[in-house]
Amino acid sequence: MMKKTCWLFMILILLSGVCVSAEETIWNFDSEAYTLREYMGTDTNVVVPDTLDGVPVKVLYMSCLGSSDTLTSVVLPDSVTVLRNGALSFCENLTQITLSENLISIGRGCLGSNHAMTEITIPASVCYMRGDALGFCFNMQKIVFEGACPIFYSQALRALPDDVVVYVPNDQLEAYKKVFEENDLLLEIQPSGKPAVLHTPDEYLDTENLIFDPETGTITGYEGTNARLTIPETIDGVPVKSIGKRAFAFHDILSYLTLPEGLEEIEDEAFTDVQTLYYVEFPSTLKRIGDYAFRGYGGDDLNLPEGLEYIGEGAFIYTAPTQDLIIPEGVKEIGPSAFASMVWTSNVFLPSTLEKLDEECFKNASLTYVYMDGKTLPEIADTAFAECSNLRDIDLNEYCTKQQMLDVQEIVDAQGLECRVWRNQNTETVAAHFSTVENPDDPNTLYISGYEEDLPKVRSYGTYSDDEKEWKITGIADGALKGDQTITYFAVNHNDLFTYIGKEAFAESIVEHVDLFDSVTTIGAEAFRDCTELKEITIPASVTEIGENAFAGCSGLTQVNILCDVGLLPEGAFAGCENLTEATVMTGSIPARLFEGSGLTTLHMGDSVTAIGARAFAGTSLNEFIIPTNIPVNGESLEGVSPECIRVSADATDEQVAEWAAVLDYPWYDTLHRVGEESSLIKMPYEPLAEDNFEFDPDTRTITAYTGTAVDVIIPRTIDGIPVENISYNAFECARDYLTSEMATNQEEGDWIPMRCLILPETLKSIEDSAFMDCHDLETVICYAPLENTNNGVFQELQGLKTVIFVNGVRQMDNYLFNYCKNLKTVWCKNQVDRIGMQCFGVTGLEQICVNAKDIDYSAFIGSESLKEIHIRSGVERLNLTAFGMLSGIETICLEGIDPNVLETDWVNLENSSVTILVPEDTTDEQMQLLAQKFQGSAIITDASQVKRGTCQMPENPMPDIAEILSAYGLS
Repeated sequence: MMKKTCWLFMILILLSGVCVSAEETIWNFDSEAYTLREYMGTDTNVVVPDTLDGVPVKVLYMSCLGSSDTLTSVVLPDSVTVLRNGALSFCENLTQITLSENLISIGRGCLGSNHAMTEITIPASVCYMRGDALGFCFNMQKIVFEGACPIFYSQALRALPDDVVVYVPNDQLEAYKKVFEENDLLLEIQPSGKPAVLHTPDEYLDTENLIFDPETGTITGYEGTNARLTIPETIDGVPVKSIGKRAFAFHDILSYLTLPEGLEEIEDEAFTDVQTLYYVEFPSTLKRIGDYAFRGYGGDDLNLPEGLEYIGEGAFIYTAPTQDLIIPEGVKEIGPSAFASMVWTSNVFLPSTLEKLDEECFKNASLTYVYMDGKTLPEIADTAFAECSNLRDIDLNEYCTKQQMLDVQEIVDAQGLECRVWRNQNTETVAAHFSTVENPDDPNTLYISGYEEDLPKVRSYGTYSDDEKEWKITGIADGALKGDQTITYFAVNHNDLFTYIGKEAFAESIVEHVDLFDSVTTIGAEAFRDCTELKEITIPASVTEIGENAFAGCSGLTQVNILCDVGLLPEGAFAGCENLTEATVMTGSIPARLFEGSGLTTLHMGDSVTAIGARAFAGTSLNEFIIPTNIPVNGESLEGVSPECIRVSADATDEQVAEWAAVLDYPWYDTLHRVGEESSLIKMPYEPLAEDNFEFDPDTRTITAYTGTAVDVIIPRTIDGIPVENISYNAFECARDYLTSEMATNQEEGDWIPMRCLILPETLKSIEDSAFMDCHDLETVICYAPLENTNNGVFQELQGLKTVIFVNGVRQMDNYLFNYCKNLKTVWCKNQVDRIGMQCFGVTGLEQICVNAKDIDYSAFIGSESLKEIHIRSGVERLNLTAFGMLSGIETICLEGIDPNVLETDWVNLENSSVTILVPEDTTDEQMQLLAQKFQGSAIITDASQVKRGTCQMPENPMPDIAEILSAYGLS
């Protein structure tokens, strides 16, 4: 019995072994990768099992069932979701393929080159088809799509018969037509008679198999087997911010990926070596792609989002996109080897935002053409294009300079590449045919002689050729386009050969824009004469000759950029161009009257400008004029330019500022400033009273009467648009209180407006004598007007006046200005005044005063009995000692360094034997003696010992807090 049992057991083992062996000889299956690698059977009709060894069959590997001479039909189970490149291609007798209803992607050439096939149905689940997916099926008659149009490019359906018909769902017909049109597919499309079976991205959520770190918002792994995967924006309410390091690395099935909005970073190696990954939908929020994140990515296109900023080292190394590589706006840096060994891609477009191309960025890539969109080039590593043996052309932005072009050329030359760096052709124009003549100086080249087409925006071809010879175009013949009424925009070909613009080349034509490019060296006489429609012109740095009247009569010019030596232009070349608002002048000596009387408002001037001719900018409306420090001081050069718009360079010395200010006759209250410095003139910040509160004479710009009732008067800058510049003597008659004065009057109580606060604007230039005399209720005056002269007695005998602030200073405080203002406590003035007049501060209530003046006249402070301390700043050129007459309370007169010789002695008889004359510590004994003699001679002191060295106790004199003062009146 024992022997029989053993024998049966051995037979079962043998039988079992035979079955396993047979299975292995038919299917080469990688159960760990869910991948059927090879069919090794001999059946002509093959049904692929949905499982092998109990594991689902999800992926057909490259050439799994391909290159068969005997295979006639294949049925794929619904477990299959990915067909890799060439899985079912080159089967000569294969006539029928039934695809999986769950198929997501069809790899490159996967179903192609099956010449016996006449029809095929693409299931609705398919969302991506790679190049040549159905290409080269020369007998194909019918292709049926069951769902929405998948993502594919023209190569997917390449080289099919002209009579093939593509049937698509009725409700998707227009969508398919649009895609076919975008991809230049000329295949016939017909409705299939059925609606589409649609799949939404949400069907491919697999949240339970995502490993998620809620603290960082990072997906750290994926344990599912989806070929199409949609990652949600949030997981358990937490936003997904990042795909973590190696989260999907080496995944064997993932093919179509939708990343969520809100995702900001894809970390290092996140999708490295996912060989089945053919398409990724990137979110607009993505900022960073880490190192080797998509190494070996197999998609035909990289739809990278705008806003992406950084592409890491090796991020897309060993990839094979078939479409142009377009790096989006926003990317600032592309890391080392980011696109190294990239095959199939020929054209790369780099954005204007790019700042750095790192080492070996495109090493050994299949590139033939690169375009850099930035006017400012990125930092390009020497090896950025190393071993790019197919690279032939690099185009820079059309506005890049010749030096930028040469710099990039040096980089590619150093790598031994047969590549030429160019600047892009003018993008506003198209190449058009012109008639030509021989260049009289070189019969081997040609000049344009006329225009033969009707396109308005054109450029010339760089060369013309016939069967025998090729000629270069090197210029425009004299008079070639004179009077032309077709061309509105002309561009010189960007090839460094075009040098000559002939005499009258465009004269009297309707051309509006001309791109001369920086190969042009000569602009002939009257080249653009009377081109009244010409709006802008750039004269490149390459120009060495400009003929007479080259731009005469170009009345429509709005912008001129002179990059060559501006001295090549004749005087007054753009004078009177009323529409000219913007100009650039880079180098050379600006001719006299160059822009005189033009409408110029904006000027860009280079540091290499060496001189400015007389009246070069006179009569313009410049917003700002910056004087370079190397320009010789010349008052005539800026004659007629508004002082308000002139600045000197930030690095100008004090001496240069002073010299220019002097020759340009700047006002004393607001001198010339450097770039970055603010005007020293402080403008009145308060809302004025309504204009109808004043009677105004526009001819003299004078307020002749105040007709309002407000007691706090803020005078407007303008009335009816005309600046207020003067206040007449009678303007505030309504505020005069004659009951309080010694004047005989019939005035009764309440017959006047009790004006208490007066604010004067910076536009004011003068106030007539005694204009506010007898306005006894006036307490506070804030004057923003930088007055040349206050005139006589303007605030005389104001019994209520307490505070006066000259915010922007005055030139002269004239006679009797504050005479008999017995309650006056504060007078502040910004600057040193030229003169303090007779009895300017006579009989005031001041207790201390800080005086900064050149000339202090007779009796300036006489009779101010409350005055205890006078501090007189240095810089006095004349001081009549009667200024101190009748100061019965004076204790200290502090002189901050005054030459004793400027003191004029006169009889004062101060009758105050205790007054101290305080002088600086460095005053010499001889000066001390002379000062004592002067003050004793005027009877201000009785003993020389009253002149003492020391430090004046009066502090610095900052402007009082105006806001705090006015808050008492409810003004802000």
